[in-house]
Amino acid sequence: MPKMKEKFKPKLILLECFALFFVINGINRFYVAYHGEKFDALIVNDSKKFESLTDMSVGELYAYYIYWTLATLLIGTLTIGLINWKNKIGKTNSIPVIIMTFGLSATGIYTTSIINRYLNYFCEIFGKGYGKSFLIGGFIILLIGIYILWKTLDKYKKHGTQHSV
Repeated sequence: MPKMKEKFKPKLILLECFALFFVINGINRFYVAYHGEKFDALIVNDSKKFESLTDMSVGELYAYYIYWTLATLLIGTLTIGLINWKNKIGKTNSIPVIIMTFGLSATGIYTTSIINRYLNYFCEIFGKGYGKSFLIGGFIILLIGIYILWKTLDKYKKHGTQHSV
């Protein structure tokens, strides 16, 4: 049986990147929720309150946030690659997802984009402080990303099995 050539699916790549955007933003919001009181103190410029809450500096808090984002990116892209491999979607679609996701991350889209600001407004519905609002908002955003990813992969999995000969 000859080996079938993998097909490049740009729509799948874009949908997976879109889903990863929500997943990564949702998980990043858990970090902010965990350190909610510290971020609240920083927003109102209350350095005494911030210092009373932690022994880390502001720079360390943001450095850990960057580490958290990089770990989430790495785990998310590896997960997409494994899911694509398991569903026999192929490397030709996983590699561009990894490149695009890390490329978008380098632009700062996960922390400073217009879309991220709208997601912040969405999270404010659930509470005034960063802790509770970002926990609930992050959970909802994460679920949206997982749902988009699940529906996308389900669609391509069904589509691939119908046409394989």
